Amino acid sequence: MSAVPLVEQLSREMGISTATALFDGPAPRAVDPVLAPMFRRGGLPRGEIVTLTGGQSLSCALAAIAVATQEQKWCAGIGLGEPAVSSIADLGVDLDHFVNLVTPAEDWLRVASILIESFDILVIDPGFLPSAGERARLLAKVRERKISLISLTSMPGSTEQIEITDTQWSGTEHGHGRLRSCLVQARSQTGIHRFLLPGPDGTPAEAPAASPSEGVFERPVIRSVS
Repeated sequence: MSAVPLVEQLSREMGISTATALFDGPAPRAVDPVLAPMFRRGGLPRGEIVTLTGGQSLSCALAAIAVATQEQKWCAGIGLGEPAVSSIADLGVDLDHFVNLVTPAEDWLRVASILIESFDILVIDPGFLPSAGERARLLAKVRERKISLISLTSMPGSTEQIEITDTQWSGTEHGHGRLRSCLVQARSQTGIHRFLLPGPDGTPAEAPAASPSEGVFERPVIRSVS
């Protein structure tokens, strides 16, 4: 059977201009341009779960929701501990549209289910692998409400997986000074990405061009002094 009649029928349906609009799903939420290449569609998908793991994953997740909060979308964190408020603001997050909840591990799914009903984005860190039943219920609600959910714990069923594979802080020289920026290397379905988080002003920034000899990150050497 030809697909042409189906496309024509879908195009006549209210709210569906083309079949592509139906199958592609809603447009992703905007993220900082520096972080956009990590995502398959250039932003946070709606109705799906993204896992973001590794060093600096919390900072990366907060930086990824910053644009949404600036657009007055409501975001919430569950199980993130108590990150410094000033650090969250430095990453570009509008604190007037971000709520961080300290929740007992046994209550995280119930709390997440409640917040899904009224928030646009959730950042969660259960600290353990939820059961298959818990994951299924969570994903069903995420799809129904078309929210964006970032998990800092690896979670089967996520459509995008981003792993911070290495970090390198800079700013200290000869054992003194202060940390100023962090060069981050991340791997996702779209490839390997390098960027500064934080950059010079706290928000994500483009990584400096790598020299031909910089095939991998170099770790600092700590020497003992006798």
